[in-house]
Amino acid sequence: MKTLFALLALLMLNATPAALAEEARDTAIHEVVTRQLDAIKNDDATAAYAIASPDIQMMFGNSAAFMSMVQRGFPQIYRSIGHKFLNIDTSAGTLMQRVLIESEKGSVIVRYEMIEVDGTWRINGCMIEKIDDA
Repeated sequence: MKTLFALLALLMLNATPAALAEEARDTAIHEVVTRQLDAIKNDDATAAYAIASPDIQMMFGNSAAFMSMVQRGFPQIYRSIGHKFLNIDTSAGTLMQRVLIESEKGSVIVRYEMIEVDGTWRINGCMIEKIDDA
């Protein structure tokens, strides 16, 4: 029993504040990306646009123009049927969440650029990294 408690104590020591903060960040990012994917899939342009960064909102001007871009430029995202979060890449000073997105149009790996605005994670753009069967 003492060995079990010692092992648990060792595991708790490894849960550093930095690791816990990173886990909380990752969870928040996953929630934001999922909310936008759900909004897009349900044709809720207003909700999808609200998750975009201020720069993206300024670029498109309104939710209808934003949704039109998604429909034309990202058909796999527009009608996704599932997604799986891959790694977060923080190289080059930009935080990129990689997501495998599955749709009837094929599977893609999308890199979502994430930024924090007033304590909230927002999507600052995305790009297709890899397309399979599209």
